[in-house]
Amino acid sequence: MTEPTRPAGPARRPDASMTLLTSMLERPLDPGYQEAADRRRARDLPASSPSAPTRSVVVVVMAVLTGFLFAVSASALRPRPTAAASVKEQLVSRIETLQQQGSAQEAKLAALGTQVREYEAAELTQSGGSALSARIGTLEVQAAAVALTGPGVTLTLDDAPSADTDAAAGTRPSGGFTPGRVSSSDLQIAVNGLWAAGAEAVSINGHRLSATAAIRFAGQAVIVDFRPLTRPYVVTAIGDADTLTSRFEGSFSGAYLTQLGDQYGIRSDLAGSDSLTVPADTAVRLVHAEPLGLDPTPVATTSTTPSPSSSGGAR
Repeated sequence: MTEPTRPAGPARRPDASMTLLTSMLERPLDPGYQEAADRRRARDLPASSPSAPTRSVVVVVMAVLTGFLFAVSASALRPRPTAAASVKEQLVSRIETLQQQGSAQEAKLAALGTQVREYEAAELTQSGGSALSARIGTLEVQAAAVALTGPGVTLTLDDAPSADTDAAAGTRPSGGFTPGRVSSSDLQIAVNGLWAAGAEAVSINGHRLSATAAIRFAGQAVIVDFRPLTRPYVVTAIGDADTLTSRFEGSFSGAYLTQLGDQYGIRSDLAGSDSLTVPADTAVRLVHAEPLGLDPTPVATTSTTPSPSSSGGAR
């Protein structure tokens, strides 16, 4: 028996069962959009909307306005300087200017003092007073009235790296100084240790220490004879470098600095040098003089202006 033949008709597409995918591939545009495009094409109009460029310009303008509004808002939220902050800034600027002027005047005074001493020494030499000139020179060295150059050591003290952030490093009997910061008492102990080790002249950050020099503090600032110092604190001592180093490291001052480093992180470094210079003390003034009599011993004496501290070493 033969099978019945199917009537002839159009061949079935292989993808007839995938009508959704077929429609998406053949007609990707939505029917509504496609109808609108066909109408515009029938009227000889471009397929795209003529307002597209306008919309682009509007978008750019809105973006610029939005950025401007954000900038204005950020500026408005920024804290405005108060009257106290403005006054503080003016005072700081004025203090810095006066300090610069004072330093320039001190340098000029030191240069003029050197010229005066040279003229005095020349006059004494011509009049046969060479021995007296040598004695005056010795007294000027002892009174810190002249600069000295020679071998010595430099002791550098600096705050701990965590001084600004570590508030729980311990308590210190240092007159209210924050733990980890170098205090005035630390510098006093270090300087007195160098004097005891045999230093002939000492200066801190370029400030010569005389017999009546005072190392004190004002708040968290260290001052020497009312002159503020900034970290790091460099103590320069003239003398035999090897002797100063061995004596200082084996003294109480050396052990004290070691303990500061171990307990609070305060940094200290002692280094020797073949040539160091300590300047003269610009505060030295001639306050008393006696004429020479039969006894050639009395000479003009030089001393420092009265300081709010007792004499001897650093305090």
